[in-house]
Amino acid sequence: MGRPVLTDAQVEDFRGRACDVAMRLFVSAGYEGFTLRALAGELGCSHATPYRYFEGKPELFALVRAEGFRRFEAFLRGRLAGASDPLARVRRLARAYFDFSVEHAAEFTVIFEIGQPDPHEYPFVGEAGHAAWSVLFDVVRAAVAAGALAGDPNELAHTMWAGIHGVATLHLARKLAMGRDAEAMLESMTDALIRAHTPERAKRKRAKRT
Repeated sequence: MGRPVLTDAQVEDFRGRACDVAMRLFVSAGYEGFTLRALAGELGCSHATPYRYFEGKPELFALVRAEGFRRFEAFLRGRLAGASDPLARVRRLARAYFDFSVEHAAEFTVIFEIGQPDPHEYPFVGEAGHAAWSVLFDVVRAAVAAGALAGDPNELAHTMWAGIHGVATLHLARKLAMGRDAEAMLESMTDALIRAHTPERAKRKRAKRT
């Protein structure tokens, strides 16, 4: 007798559970150390079962990374809900980014610290990453459009990203041990970003150049 045909719901359920477990295993073992055999052991199924749902490790890792980005995007959007003031949204975004790195460290590690073997083979990963990035970019762009910040939105967004991400990764690596904690660093970084790109500051810079 052949294998029973799986329903779409059964496939979706297994793939969802497998991605959750794989998220943790990729972090603990690294990409090279991860095996579908280990995943099967964690799920309590036969070693061959994961191959019914995934082509192999590269596809599974791509799915896990894409899911990590989707969770990241949803987390940021959720924290921004209800805030309308442009600079308040900038501050909320900075705090949400940092909080995600702490509260969802596995997802943060998978999407930012473990490289994709072939980033072009699974374009849906890049699409999910771009959707997450667009949350940060749109917050900064709106602040510039409202006159709360001055400068090129893309440049400002990348500056903000580098600053917040630096604080988050230093904190996760337990490197902030020289008199400054992550909370203070995050607030200081956000304040410095805003001060450096106020319309008044931009006017003074232009005046000095003329």
